[in-house]
Amino acid sequence: MSRPPLYLQSLGTASAAGVGLDELRKTLFGDRPPAMRARTGLAPDRSQSYCCGLVPGLAAGSAESRTKQLIELCLDQMPGLKQTLQTFEPERIAVVLGACTSGMDRVEAAMAEHAASGRLPEDFRVRDLNLFEPARFAARAIGAKGPAYTVSNACASGLMALESAAQLLLAGLADAVLTGGCDGFCQFTNAGFCALSAVSAEPCHPFSRGRKGINLGEGGALMLMTKNPEGALMAYSGAGLTTDAHHLSAPEPQGLEAARAMRLALQTAGLEAADIDLVIAHGTGTPLNDSMEARAVHAVFGNRTPCASYKALSGHALAGAGALQAAAAAALLTGNPQGRLAASAGLLEKDPELAPAHILDHNEELGRPLNHILVNAFAFGGSNASAVFSRV
Repeated sequence: MSRPPLYLQSLGTASAAGVGLDELRKTLFGDRPPAMRARTGLAPDRSQSYCCGLVPGLAAGSAESRTKQLIELCLDQMPGLKQTLQTFEPERIAVVLGACTSGMDRVEAAMAEHAASGRLPEDFRVRDLNLFEPARFAARAIGAKGPAYTVSNACASGLMALESAAQLLLAGLADAVLTGGCDGFCQFTNAGFCALSAVSAEPCHPFSRGRKGINLGEGGALMLMTKNPEGALMAYSGAGLTTDAHHLSAPEPQGLEAARAMRLALQTAGLEAADIDLVIAHGTGTPLNDSMEARAVHAVFGNRTPCASYKALSGHALAGAGALQAAAAAALLTGNPQGRLAASAGLLEKDPELAPAHILDHNEELGRPLNHILVNAFAFGGSNASAVFSRV
């Protein structure tokens, strides 16, 4: 059953692929190189270089975690946010963010100092360990006094936070919700992905033959969701959330629940598969994810609807990934009168063993504005999130 659309009034982004919609749009179309760089020795037992999409300008010695700095960077790009929020009662403003690393980089630095000196830093705060901290920090920054919480479900967190925000609005528990997701880089995350042999030592190539894994990154996006279409960037039209219950880290190989998440997103948006102009894939560049996702996309959309991954531009931003892909949808749905579609980034030769989904190997142009984009975000444990964003 379809439901009323909700609207995203303001948007701030932070990633190696660009800070702000204009830079993000330029990076998508190859007009601006991403700020990816190789980092050596991130894991103690490995000497390879990993290509990381780190956001330039974050202060390494800051008293705030990289995640909090990313939140501040996103909020700084939302100049109309304060004025818009003044039209709502603070108790009716909620915050729902996707985050997983929280203040882990600060904790790592504190533990290193403790190992060296036997003492924790004077400015160490145990609260930095709390996954709730990003939502609390953002709520204090904007003066929100309604519900505030973090969705922490690995790489699907950012999109799941948007749907959780939507449910607050639809249930009448809030009138405006600051939502999205951000994750700062930390060694803990890197060690985990290295242990799974999921990290590529070279730029990632989603959906390509011989792909070797992900590039880690950081970043995300924040947006204000309301019921008011006036001045909105785009509509949040529908979403689908499913769970594989298949394996702790590997996706269910047939993509059955991933496909069901996409179908549920279409159903709640009141749309058919043919209405979607572009699928922005989770597209991590790992052999298992890309194989599953190509199969799922083909099952829902056949080989006609274009599909692209943009993680080769930003690195995999973990909990911020889905929100960052929503920002990419906004960049394509706005300021794009000819309906340009950006090619799947990092694609070399498409893997011939993948299901025959229509993976974009070059920029295309529809000759009209884009109407609807479906975004995927899939996580460890088989958590699947899909969402439809539409032109207002």
